Amino acid sequence: MAKIINFHDVHDRTWFEETLDVIQDLYEVIPFEEIQNFYKGKVTSKNITHLTVDDGHSSTYSLIYPILKERGLTASIFVSPKIIQEKTNFWYSESSDYDKEKLLNCIGEILNIKRESLNDIYPRSLMKVLSLSQNWEIIKLYQEKYYEPTKCGQYITLNQLLELERSGVFDIGAHTMNHPILANENDLTSELEIKKSIIVLGELLNRRVTTFAYPNGSVNLDFGKREIKFLREAEVEYSFSFEFKNLAKNDNLLSIPRYGLYHGNKDFVRKKLKYGAIWEPIKKRILNNEDKYREELKKKFGL
Repeated sequence: MAKIINFHDVHDRTWFEETLDVIQDLYEVIPFEEIQNFYKGKVTSKNITHLTVDDGHSSTYSLIYPILKERGLTASIFVSPKIIQEKTNFWYSESSDYDKEKLLNCIGEILNIKRESLNDIYPRSLMKVLSLSQNWEIIKLYQEKYYEPTKCGQYITLNQLLELERSGVFDIGAHTMNHPILANENDLTSELEIKKSIIVLGELLNRRVTTFAYPNGSVNLDFGKREIKFLREAEVEYSFSFEFKNLAKNDNLLSIPRYGLYHGNKDFVRKKLKYGAIWEPIKKRILNNEDKYREELKKKFGL
């Protein structure tokens, strides 16, 4: 069945090569133009897939790009023009290796929550239910309190972005300015994050940007009707979420589902791609998962 497969940062060349081996064994990897044709009813083949990459981590340029080029494959990438221009990091990558207990101390202080009530809480999940400004307050406090330096930028440079644009390997779309969880933001911030990223990226690429990917991307948790409205106003034509669903001709083009691949041996990847559309929705209903956990955190702390 037709599907879209997504990657983020990739650090293991062997894993990525083996994963592509599985993908190419199961599907015909098609360019984004053919996804557009699929939704127009012009593609009849069932076993097709398009590859996407979110965030624009430096490994997109150093590892993913040369491997796709060697194999004659294409993909879409979604990037933040602000992060690229300023050579900074998203909030989650800046705090990715912070000590859990120290980070919880800072979260408690910023949110005015008793520290003992945060015991056994996973800080990254809690930060995903906060606003962008709250997360940067927490990070700033951590840096000051524990003498933690700001990290060097972990994402592609402007020159690399322009090379990827010229290469023909990638279609490039927007991914907000700062990677907030859009549903956690007020109307003005959500609108600005979406629309400004599309405008600024278009200025950098010297063309109109018509594609977008939602940060995190869980439907009705990380974005909703409000964000879809902003995208329509910005004249975005295709936007991508995260759902383990195969493509269907009647998909909402501003919430196109994608499978995420992050780890696992070849057998695991093969099973996930073949049976994910059946198993993942069942697992989401009956087992614990991060989406449920985040909803519980919202209720517990009144967020």
